[in-house]
Amino acid sequence: MPTLPIMTNTDWLTLALVVITAFYAWATLKILRANESMVSTMRDQQNAAMRPYILVSASVRTGTQLFYLSIKNIGKTAALCLTLALDKSFYQLGEKREERNIANSVAFSRVIDSLPPDGQLLFMLGNGPTLFGDSNNEELSPLLFQVTAKYMSGSESISETSIVDLRPYINTVVPTDPIVEELGKLREEFVKLSKSLDNKL
Repeated sequence: MPTLPIMTNTDWLTLALVVITAFYAWATLKILRANESMVSTMRDQQNAAMRPYILVSASVRTGTQLFYLSIKNIGKTAALCLTLALDKSFYQLGEKREERNIANSVAFSRVIDSLPPDGQLLFMLGNGPTLFGDSNNEELSPLLFQVTAKYMSGSESISETSIVDLRPYINTVVPTDPIVEELGKLREEFVKLSKSLDNKL
């Protein structure tokens, strides 16, 4: 029966060195992969913070019953090659004329080369009575529709679809600004005072 060779101190040291080297190689690889993942995450976060964002929303003009469709770039950089699309026609103020159809407007029928940060497009939809009254024809002025925005952020292509729902505004109160209301009252008093002075003269 053959006998196993006896390991010398040098052999044990060599074996220990090989094990330690293998461990350090493994640990270095793990650290490298963790660093690559961290760099990738930081790059994604920076891109997300700096890219354009197209926000589509409906809003009411303060002190009026006028509803608007707002398309705004709330991001930090310009949205390039922006194309907008409506999933159905929307006739402003319920008037069935092609020039009143938002889907046919320039912004929805042509490519917008660049929409800068804080750049905004506003489209009047209608007022409360035309949108929510008994005479409303949802084929002309739908209360629920979708807007699709496709644009470029650097070399990245982005496509987003937003749902615009006007139905929650039914039976709501017109938003007002207290300061504007007080200025309006002051203006009325000023007009009365001016007429009173004119009559005395």
